[in-house]
Amino acid sequence: MRNSIHKKGLIFGLIISLSLPTIAFGREPAASPNSTNQPINLVKSTNAVSITSTLNLLNLPAIYPNEQSELSRKGPIVESNKQQDRFVQNAVQFLTNVEEGNGIQALKLSSRALKKSISEQWIKTYWTTLMQQLQPQGGSFIGFGTAKVKESNRVHTNVEVELQFEKATFPFILRLDQSGKVDDFQLNMFTGPFAPDPEYSDPDSFIEKDVVVGKGDFALHGTLTIPKGKGPFPVVVLVQGSGASDQDEAAYALKPFRDLAYGLATKGIAVLRYNKRTFEHTVKTTADLNHTVDKETTDDALLATRLLEKEKKIDDEQIYILGHSQGGMMVPQMIDQDKRQNIAGAIVMGSPARTIQEVIFDQFDYLLSIGQLSPQAYDFYSKQFEMINDPNFSGENPPDEFLLGQAMFWDSFNDISAAEMAKDQNKPLLIIQGERDYQVISDIETPIWKEELSHRDNVEYRLYPMLNHFFTEGEGEMSTPAEYLTPANIPEYIINDIAEWVKSEPYKSESKKVSHSSLVR
Repeated sequence: MRNSIHKKGLIFGLIISLSLPTIAFGREPAASPNSTNQPINLVKSTNAVSITSTLNLLNLPAIYPNEQSELSRKGPIVESNKQQDRFVQNAVQFLTNVEEGNGIQALKLSSRALKKSISEQWIKTYWTTLMQQLQPQGGSFIGFGTAKVKESNRVHTNVEVELQFEKATFPFILRLDQSGKVDDFQLNMFTGPFAPDPEYSDPDSFIEKDVVVGKGDFALHGTLTIPKGKGPFPVVVLVQGSGASDQDEAAYALKPFRDLAYGLATKGIAVLRYNKRTFEHTVKTTADLNHTVDKETTDDALLATRLLEKEKKIDDEQIYILGHSQGGMMVPQMIDQDKRQNIAGAIVMGSPARTIQEVIFDQFDYLLSIGQLSPQAYDFYSKQFEMINDPNFSGENPPDEFLLGQAMFWDSFNDISAAEMAKDQNKPLLIIQGERDYQVISDIETPIWKEELSHRDNVEYRLYPMLNHFFTEGEGEMSTPAEYLTPANIPEYIINDIAEWVKSEPYKSESKKVSHSSLVR
């Protein structure tokens, strides 16, 4: 399993601490449809910056075969208008410097924030490792293909440059700040094709506007979807699961957060969604040795609620959180840290009641049983998480054998047990779960939620027999990773149930006694 372990190395090759197969509740690269039984090359990072989600190569849905008969090293084909030229040219020049080993020149094209996270040596090691990991699937590196602006928002202008290999092309995203400096970058892991907009969405019934969540080095691009009309409207803030997720929580062929935003807005409920910190600022986040789950999830969700205080069309007494997977697991933490009391209630969607370390072993067992995790990988991951579960585990001083990166991040999970935290809170909850979800198993988690919260009369549970972890339908007793490759939308009945719960205003209704019995679809 381990081809090489360098205790003083800089980079994790294939292991990504933020989107491992095992911990990817929200993203699910754990068991790639292409299989995770391939060898994993591990490089130990100690006192230096580690690259993690920038090199998430356990599964590469973004890879696509080359169709050109001949490829040239003459340079990229630039697709841009005059307004975009500077951004595209700077991105291409940065990447060219990186490829040529000219870290000094690459740093000159980098933002102040990025310079704090990387060095000349880091850049050289990053590119060498990236090539080593892509070549088994792509063959020899040939050069850069088309370069174009993919998206421009109030935080970044995102330029995509094709990395062309003999057998395949990999899209690479560079995020430039408003001055044209490279502020972050990553492989574009998910390129679709994605499920189309859901049929229940009525785009004529709502408007969308760009917003910025937070400020400074870690500002996040977001979108506020608002029903047409006078308002004020209730609003739901969407919080992703683990991994580097965009505002749609795009994964494989699915865009669950887009479906939720369009569906709820069609029914008169505003929705705020935003790029996750590990997506918008991949390198800077993974370079932060003090990165924690609060930084990754809780803090930005609370910043999102504060942003909504200023929106005239939003009812600031009806701000709800919808947390999916890890996002839902952190809902009690958000409520606990919500000093402004902005959160009126929350929807917990496919989220564990127990600690992440406990849930992971159930996922391990299932993936091993269906051949999506090799015995060697199972043994490796099990030992890693046994270390995390040790009461003496220290994020500041992890064992030399700990290879999952960002030990402080893993250590920050140790006190997070969602159901136990929620039992002493009073914000209304809607806890929903797909019964075919193998990542958060309803037969295990739902009874724990119910037991811990049995004394509360403002919690509602709903189970959906046909739904997987991303709340799309499938067949069979339990879903598999390959199911996520089928384009599908969240069913309309999920939209209806969430909308009905939000509009019932449970936090205002003293007479309403919310049932603890499961509503089964």
